[in-house]
Parts: sequence; C-alpha cells; structure tokens
Amino acid sequence: MSGTDRAGGAAFAGGGGSAAPLGPVARVGNTAFATSVALLLVRLSLGWAFVFHGAQKLFGAFDGPGIEKFSKYLHMPGFLPAIAWAYVAALAEFMGGALVLIGLLTRLATIPIMIVMFVAIATVTGASGFSVPQGYEYNVALIAMAGALLIAGPGLVSVDALVFRRGLWARGAQPLDQPLRRV
Repeated sequence: MSGTDRAGGAAFAGGGGSAAPLGPVARVGNTAFATSVALLLVRLSLGWAFVFHGAQKLFGAFDGPGIEKFSKYLHMPGFLPAIAWAYVAALAEFMGGALVLIGLLTRLATIPIMIVMFVAIATVTGASGFSVPQGYEYNVALIAMAGALLIAGPGLVSVDALVFRRGLWARGAQPLDQPLRRV
C-alpha cells in the first residue's frame, strides 16, 4: 500500500500501515480549538487597545485627555458640535473594545471600531503617509484585526459562544487526540 488517500494526505495513523484509515475530520484534528485560541488572542489584544484608548478619551484614565480636551482636538466638519463627535468616537472605542474583549456581539462591535479607524486615517494620520510614528500603519493593523473578527467571528471561547450555545460551551470538553464531534 502507498499509505495515502485519494486527497493525497496520509491515510493511516501511526507508522506501519496497520491502523485503520483516518477520515478527513480526524486528519484535521482540533483545528477549531486552535483557531479559537488564535481568535481569542486577537480579541484580547484588539479589545484591550480600544478599551484603553476609549477610557483615556471618555474618563481621562491612563493619563488620557478626557472628553473635554479630546473634543477640542477634533476638527470634524458637519452638523454636530465637536463634543458630540468626541462622545461618538470615545464610546465607539470604549464600548466596541469592551464587547470585543469579552466576545459579546463581536461581529457587530467590530463595525464601529473599523469606522473610527477609517475616520482617524482620513482626518489625522492619512496625511503623514504609511510609516509609523505619525502614519496610519497602526490604524491599518487594527482594521485588519477587526476585519478578521468580523469575518471569522469570536471563536469558541467567547461570551457569544456561551450565550448562543455554540462552540466549547455546547459540546463540552473535547479531547485533543480525538476527532471533533458534531453537535
């Protein structure tokens, strides 16, 4: 025997070919768990960054300016005064970051985060070019992280998975050496 299946992957567990052939789910292993851990890391870092900066703007925490000083920094044209725009941006950062951090309504929470970053590029960092420290490189990285969560969702380790009974919460613990069980 050649030891490969029709898809070209290894068909047998172990060495000598004496074990039963593995199905496609067994070959995948627990990639759902690994993906969820990766999404958790993205969620924690993105969420904390936005909670941190939102708290600086809203409350003056972490040596931040507070809402009054932040509103003086804004020069947004339009029908709302600067203080209203300051509250919109700070609340989008703080609440969006908090929801992403815990994994609750994650896909919805990434939308205001991405909007704030696009506005920041258009109004503040865009004129400085791509390179850090004054450019929009960091903004693009945050948009990419939020976009990944928007597409992939929060993962198995999240409040969304608990509330909506998906992921690890619905299946119980999964042994790492066994194929995934379908719910």
